[in-house]
Amino acid sequence: MPNPSTAFPLRRALTGLTLTLALTAPVAAQTAAPVAAPLPAAPGIPAQVTVQPGDTAYSIARRAGLSVDALLALNGLQTPDLKVGQVLLLRAAPASHTVQPGETLYALARRYHVTVDALQAANSLTPEHKLAVGQVLTLPAGAVDGGPALVTAPATPAPAAPAALSIPLPGAAPVTGSPALPTAPLASGDWRASALSFLGTPYVLGGTTRTGTDCSGLVLQVFTPLGVKLPRVSAAQAQVGLPVTPDALLPGDLVFFDVNQEGRVTHVGIYLGDDQFVSANSYRGQVTVDRLQADRYWAPRFVGARRVLTEVMAAKL
Repeated sequence: MPNPSTAFPLRRALTGLTLTLALTAPVAAQTAAPVAAPLPAAPGIPAQVTVQPGDTAYSIARRAGLSVDALLALNGLQTPDLKVGQVLLLRAAPASHTVQPGETLYALARRYHVTVDALQAANSLTPEHKLAVGQVLTLPAGAVDGGPALVTAPATPAPAAPAALSIPLPGAAPVTGSPALPTAPLASGDWRASALSFLGTPYVLGGTTRTGTDCSGLVLQVFTPLGVKLPRVSAAQAQVGLPVTPDALLPGDLVFFDVNQEGRVTHVGIYLGDDQFVSANSYRGQVTVDRLQADRYWAPRFVGARRVLTEVMAAKL
């Protein structure tokens, strides 16, 4: 039979230990919780990375400026075991975005790797809605911040800068970048000079003026003075005129794109020849000249062309 004089002190000691553990457990849990929380990625880090041979959770986290726990939490992983070819997120998107000058729905959709339709649905926006500086947009589920799009010339040259192509204007020396707007009326039928005179004009969804234009608005401003009647939106413009195969393109033809690759026309440009076209580029935030088939972005999104000018009108320079 146990000695009562030793049993009671032992019972009190065990009771005290249990009480101490119960009180300290919540504190320990609160202290440990932030370790698994994703930390913001260092500036310049891509939104995601594909695991290569030799990569480890530690090496990837270190390159991204994250802790291993943050990398695992960001990707919903329980262990640091990775597989070659596995895609990991390195940057968590915020729940909302505040619109900055020059930003468009298309540019924001590309930045956050979502569709324009998803952005519109998340914010109950109509296709005609114009973003306002300071407007707060809710980001759809699954958005990943890929970094801001360039809407002005970068400090260092980008790998491929279509806007910097030099296009000779009729009766003038070649120009580079965004030429000044002409001060004299353009000659009748001078569609090319008219189109190129818009270079650098800000992209504005729904815009149809020199202070701001969208892609179909640019087409209207170039072709309406020539007596060519066209619908307002690019999808409708794609139904006008004669269809043209890529190998039969002529300067002045309209070229159409499915920007979101969802099976519908969402962008239009004017073909200039030599694999170049001019359009109001929402991603760059202005009217630019880009390559058609040689551009890795535009080529897979090109869906067709239409001819709305007669060959005589198209040949006028």
